[in-house]
Amino acid sequence: MTIDRLGAATIKQIRGIHDLKSYRNACYTLKTIEEYVSSTFVNKEKVLYLNRIGRNLIGSDKEVKKNQNLEHTLFRNDVYLHLNCPLDWQTEKVIEFEQKQPNLNGILMRGVNVATKNKIVSDGYYLRNGYTHIVEIDNKRDMKDNHAKIKAYIEAFKHLDTPRLEIFTPTIDRKRKFEKWLLDYKLRGEVKTYDEIN
Repeated sequence: MTIDRLGAATIKQIRGIHDLKSYRNACYTLKTIEEYVSSTFVNKEKVLYLNRIGRNLIGSDKEVKKNQNLEHTLFRNDVYLHLNCPLDWQTEKVIEFEQKQPNLNGILMRGVNVATKNKIVSDGYYLRNGYTHIVEIDNKRDMKDNHAKIKAYIEAFKHLDTPRLEIFTPTIDRKRKFEKWLLDYKLRGEVKTYDEIN
């Protein structure tokens, strides 16, 4: 179930989540499910994901392929571990909200509420201490796209209970840009580099 929920995971990540003590013990334990998982290597680390037999066994329709962005998934798993594995952790959470549109050319129409439904997909989502935590994993996305997504959160935050945006990024330069945007748009949140959480 853990591998399915995370999409894919390294032995080190599974070891951390399930407190499997030594790496050797983790490998021994995972050997018992080898017929249900496939593996590949990302950055010289073995990555496990459910194969067809494993998905059928637990009734999952979440198929993971080697060509998917596994590196992004693994970064998200590292963040999940850093956050002490929230019980209500959700990945690829769709946040839907209505955005009211301004009057068109000054014309008011009585009884008609002009609004568009918008949605934004966060990399991670959980609730803790009265806050709605939204997690964004920045890996290789262009900074223009990142900026557009941060701007989209301005409206989304109006529809969430005490939202907080947590951004994880690979470099100090990118961290500084994100911090500036959070400040400019008055969004509550925090930015960390991967080095800060590993």
